[in-house]
Amino acid sequence: MPRKAAALSLAAGLVWGATLAGPAHATQSIGCTDMKSDSSVDILFGAGPIPNFLSVTVIVGDRRLTTVPGQPGEQVTIAQAYDDGEVVRVDLIDLQAQNKVAAIRIIRADDEAGPFQIGYVQIEGNVAVGITCEGP
Repeated sequence: MPRKAAALSLAAGLVWGATLAGPAHATQSIGCTDMKSDSSVDILFGAGPIPNFLSVTVIVGDRRLTTVPGQPGEQVTIAQAYDDGEVVRVDLIDLQAQNKVAAIRIIRADDEAGPFQIGYVQIEGNVAVGITCEGP
């Protein structure tokens, strides 16, 4: 009996341990700033054939928006996000899903000097802020 109990205990421990271990995700990020470096956008997404937007943090002046729970700033969520390799579009809404809070648009292109990414971030009710970005 002790062997059977030990085997069952080991099996239960392995199953329990497997539920704690999450899958490993390869990630990529885009980091953007404005000309004065007082505004920024950071987007983290999972690498793969279909972009999976994991988190977004926006700082415009004194206002900070984030989708990361527990981080400083106003908590928001991603309403929709799109990346086709040429255009990145992200819309952020409040946690009650009642109001659009911010829009991010980034255009990716290649020219003779190399690849570049430019766009804007706009918090609702404010003017858009032009940004340049680095990332994949």
